[in-house]
Amino acid sequence: MAIENKIRQPLDLQETRRQQLQFKEQKRQAELEEEEEFRRKMLEKFAEDDRIEQMNAQKRRMKQLEQKRAVQKLIEDRRIQFQREREAELEARREQERMEEYRRQIIEQERQRLLKEHAANLPGFLPKGVLRDQRDLELFDE
Repeated sequence: MAIENKIRQPLDLQETRRQQLQFKEQKRQAELEEEEEFRRKMLEKFAEDDRIEQMNAQKRRMKQLEQKRAVQKLIEDRRIQFQREREAELEARREQERMEEYRRQIIEQERQRLLKEHAANLPGFLPKGVLRDQRDLELFDE
C-alpha cells in the first residue's frame, strides 16, 4: 500500500497539475473570448457613434445651409421691400409734383382771368410784379 501510495501520489499530483493547467487554459480561453466580445462590442459602439456623429454633422451642415438660405431670403426680402418703399416714395413725390404743377396752372389761369377781366379798369393802379411778362400785356385791349 505504501508503494502504491508512492506511485499513486505522483500520478495524483500529475493529474491535479494537469487539471489545474486545463482549468487555467479554460479560464484564459474564456478571458480571451470575453475580451474579444468586449472588443467587438466596443468597435460596434464606436462605429455607431461615428455613424451618429456623421449624421449629426450632416444634419448640422444641412441646418447651416438652411439657415444661410433663410438669411439670404430675408436679405432679399428686405432689399425688395426697400426697393418698393423707394419706388412708392418716388411715385408719391411725382404725384406731389404733378399736384403742385396742377395747382400752379390753376393759379396762373385764375391770375390771367382776373387780369383780363379787371386789369384794364386799373391801368395806373396795378402794383409792381402783377404783370410778369409780355403775355400779360397781351391780355389788355390797348
